[in-house]
Amino acid sequence: FRFQYKGLYPALGEAARLSQRLRGRLDHLVDEVECSVCAGSRLRDDAAAVQLAGLGDRTVDELCRLSLGRLAEEIDAWQPDHTEKKVAGEVLREIRNRVRFLIDVGLQYLTLARPAPTLSGGEMQRIRLAAQVGSGLCGVLYVLDEPTIGLHPRDNKRLLRALKRLRDLGNTLLVVEHDREVVAAADQLLDFGPAAGR
Repeated sequence: FRFQYKGLYPALGEAARLSQRLRGRLDHLVDEVECSVCAGSRLRDDAAAVQLAGLGDRTVDELCRLSLGRLAEEIDAWQPDHTEKKVAGEVLREIRNRVRFLIDVGLQYLTLARPAPTLSGGEMQRIRLAAQVGSGLCGVLYVLDEPTIGLHPRDNKRLLRALKRLRDLGNTLLVVEHDREVVAAADQLLDFGPAAGR
């Protein structure tokens, strides 16, 4: 018989996933504290020391603390020289695309430094949607539950463009939605009602 102890924190996390009531009872045992070594940047010393000349000599941590909208502006304004293009061209293009996907689904106000547990369910769903748009997968069925929740109405068009891009890659989207603009954009419509769950 062999037993490997995972540690207290993973055990508490597993117990909390099993039951909301148990989670409430265990919450007082766990607290987050900022790392005294990295000051919350989650970067090693060598990575934290890197400054990007084309982006105002900012560090990776400083860039991660910018809103995605501001980060996109900074990246778009950077005109890398020949050497910088050789070193960072492909990486920069990938970063630009991923940030653009996140903005396209209405998340321009988030920062890359924001901890995942602080995101709402709608924000997490839109992050997953942006990742799927960026992955280039095709032939997949996506089921989205009210992706416009928490979105300002002006961002609906951006979300619709992202959904259409996902569809145009050869995927099928099943969207549960109450927003009239999203419903009107559907290729096919199934109306359930008159009340929820019936």
